[in-house]
Amino acid sequence: QKLPLRRFRPGRRGFPGFSAMVSVNTQAAAFLAVTLQRACHNSFIEWAKGDSATAKYTVSSVIFVAQTVCVLVGWSLAYSGGGTTDFKKCLDPTIVKKFAAIGMIYAMGDIFEMESVNYIDSSTYTVLSQSKLIMTALLMWVLDGTRQNLMQWFILFTTSSGMLEYVLVGKAKGGGGMTISPFGVGLALVKVVISCYVAVLNQKALKKDTNPFPVQFSALKVSWALTSLVYMIVKDGFMGNWDLFGEWSSRTVVLVFAGFILKTLFNQYLLKVLDAIWKNISEAVGVLLVYFAKIVFLGGSFDSAVFNAAFTVILACIAYVLSKTSAKAKSDVGDELNPAHYPEFGCSLLDKRL
Repeated sequence: QKLPLRRFRPGRRGFPGFSAMVSVNTQAAAFLAVTLQRACHNSFIEWAKGDSATAKYTVSSVIFVAQTVCVLVGWSLAYSGGGTTDFKKCLDPTIVKKFAAIGMIYAMGDIFEMESVNYIDSSTYTVLSQSKLIMTALLMWVLDGTRQNLMQWFILFTTSSGMLEYVLVGKAKGGGGMTISPFGVGLALVKVVISCYVAVLNQKALKKDTNPFPVQFSALKVSWALTSLVYMIVKDGFMGNWDLFGEWSSRTVVLVFAGFILKTLFNQYLLKVLDAIWKNISEAVGVLLVYFAKIVFLGGSFDSAVFNAAFTVILACIAYVLSKTSAKAKSDVGDELNPAHYPEFGCSLLDKRL
């Protein structure tokens, strides 16, 4: 009996995935570009405030405009890739409803992010955002029963200790242009919890849905934009003075396009040419870049104790990410000899015994 051929998996030896076919120079350039953009994104939020303590533009308007542009980008990609067929899918209420709840939660995460930077500085927010590794580990333990090994828990504790040291030292010294408040720290941590939870929901939704990615992307962004619009009407309309956009400046425009929109596009591109491991390392390295951006461009000053705490967080995050890949890769030879890969062969032997 002819043995069935084993289907190769993307990324394995002999049949590399897309990331393996990309040159090393392209991967390095993508990693560098995304890391710089991530650092700039958080710095842009603080920079866009100008000299005022809080932003003069409304938080909701920035999110609404950014996500509306992303909807248009998604529609354009869908039309260019699948013509009118895929474009009509973008307007299908059934598909939009699938991603409605996820887009709403993402929008709330953006709102907490923008509001938190009115109370804490960009470098503090970036350090606190690394607590997503801890939150993700806890959520995986509670929701999926996935446990971390002892080494990984110690690394996560080290990450927590480094973040706590960063906040306490910065608050005690009050130097370096750092702005820290318990309310702002709380907003940042809530944003982290939301991001970790919605990422799990989004991953499940993308796997279940069979539509092309531009269709999924635009459907997600529609509810994202509508949620920010509702928030803008309620907070800055009914609860405010109906100045829905506030005072926009050239800095606000830079924040929208070079911050939120570029971040969305870069995230997708990085995952195409690299993988999620390097995405997390990119975010960790961004902590250091945001700290130096605070010093160079936003009037901060260097403090060795604060820098040491930030660097501890970076090393702990990278160590944790790399520990997830420490398991030995399966041997291709072992896979070839694994009877599980040949179910029909096993059935034929069983028939002969009977």
